[in-house]
Amino acid sequence: MNVPQFARSVSARPRVVRGLRQAIVAYAERLGADAEVCESVALAVSEALNNVVLHAYVGSQPGPLHLRAWQDPDGHFVVEVTDEGHGMLPRTDSPGLGLGLSIMAQMADDVRVSTRQEAPGTIVSLRFSLQRCGDEVLAGQCG
Repeated sequence: MNVPQFARSVSARPRVVRGLRQAIVAYAERLGADAEVCESVALAVSEALNNVVLHAYVGSQPGPLHLRAWQDPDGHFVVEVTDEGHGMLPRTDSPGLGLGLSIMAQMADDVRVSTRQEAPGTIVSLRFSLQRCGDEVLAGQCG
């Protein structure tokens, strides 16, 4: 199946998170993700999106939030959440519990956080197998 890459760019405001989460789950379903994977994608991507909304543009107007997703050559579902904010800085006034990265790590098969090279900002990359069969995690079809 040849499904084009998913790409959206919006202003990093709380009201966009729900719609982006729904769109990325629908895209994962088009690629063949099972229900368990879709639940993991929804939770991990919500955490990444909320991190941009809450942390990327503190002290300034909300800036861009970029969401991209695709199926890699190995059949895994890859999601990138990128901002153009000031990067990851410690916050003593953080409105969250500080569990976002931990939740992402539990939901995704692989999580990578990096600083953008060409401009200010952060990139969160999440990788998921499309099918989960019992205790095994597989790319492609189950059983």
